[in-house]
Amino acid sequence: MSADKLENPAEIAPSSTRLGLLQRGRGAGFLMALRDGPEARDDLLHCVLHDPRVDHELEARARYYAELVVALTLPLDPVLTALHAVETVQLGHEVLAALWRLEHVPARDVVAGERTAEPVLAGIVECLWATGRATAVQLPVRARAIWRRFDLRHADCARALLPPAALSELSTLSFDELLEAARGPRSVRRDRLLGELCARGDEVTRARLAAVVHEEFVYERVLLAARALGLLGDERLLPLAEDHFAREDVFADSKRRLRGDVRMRRSCLAEYVQYLPPPMALALARDYHRRGGYFTTVAGCVFQEHATTADRDALEAAVAARRRDEGGIDVICELDALGKLGDPRSAPLLVEVARDAAYSHARRRAVHALSAMPELEVAQQVLREALWDCEDEAVADGCAFLPQLDAEARARVAVMAGHPLVEAELAARAERRLRRG
Repeated sequence: MSADKLENPAEIAPSSTRLGLLQRGRGAGFLMALRDGPEARDDLLHCVLHDPRVDHELEARARYYAELVVALTLPLDPVLTALHAVETVQLGHEVLAALWRLEHVPARDVVAGERTAEPVLAGIVECLWATGRATAVQLPVRARAIWRRFDLRHADCARALLPPAALSELSTLSFDELLEAARGPRSVRRDRLLGELCARGDEVTRARLAAVVHEEFVYERVLLAARALGLLGDERLLPLAEDHFAREDVFADSKRRLRGDVRMRRSCLAEYVQYLPPPMALALARDYHRRGGYFTTVAGCVFQEHATTADRDALEAAVAARRRDEGGIDVICELDALGKLGDPRSAPLLVEVARDAAYSHARRRAVHALSAMPELEVAQQVLREALWDCEDEAVADGCAFLPQLDAEARARVAVMAGHPLVEAELAARAERRLRRG
């Protein structure tokens, strides 16, 4: 790869370039790479070696890049060299695991090879284990032994021994027992606990709930108490909430970073605001959204559920002003709100986000919002491109809402219907679209 492509490997190239499109995981990048063939190999390799994702946990790239590795016959040696001594899972491991699932012969040889470096093999097996894309018996002996180590490391037999709570007896539990039930097995329905606390919503119960939020340090108890007071429409936590929302929190600076317990309480107070009755929560959100910082984060979560047409201008202004910050990670809730409103006047802004956002989850939100406007030509262009997107949800929207499939688009939908790397819901949606025509 030529040295002048990027000065900093972590930098995202413009969306007008092939590299920038591939880094974003856009369908246009996929199609351009297919057209350019071997000329696109360097850009693809750069993406695999220098993970372009804003959020390594949530964003998907493995299927997207693995498909292109196969199509472009990209050699694996540079990837194996880069991963030779890396002990933590990298994007390269994810891509190699996806290639194994695609029955890519060179990747299968890597997993079966006796000389494959231990960190490389362990990373691939961990990805296969975590995604459920293989079973132990499908793997060669050496890889199977690593798989079993993961099984032992993550086994949790104790959870299975805990009896489920008797939900029908919640009315007999004390206040403290109800809060403790929130910490129990996941078979306990949190909504039932909330219902019981709200049914007891006298002043004594409310005061005790407020004391829990103010004073305790167990997340599940504080969260349940905050949500209950929100559902009760009780305003007594608002001063505490605004105090916490106004605090500076710079995670990268230890001197300006909030303590863990304060951050925990702040997140519970954000849930409190979201659980308030919609008219009350929406009035607060309209005030908070203008105040910046964590206030804006909380407001976005409220708008995501309760925005009205009166909020459209403010939502669009927020997206336009902040969509380039952190690749678009800060406008997710506002994009979801615009999607629910479904106003065609938002389409030009949504198209800009779909084309430029480095954060692929921001793009898929924009694609989903545009799926409610399939009569618009610009929406149709975005939905067609989404068929080759890195995010399964964006592909699913393309399958479901693109009004007409040309021959190339129909062929792509057929690939998705039988693709071994996509979620079952996407495969089923693709099959339904093929039957629909």
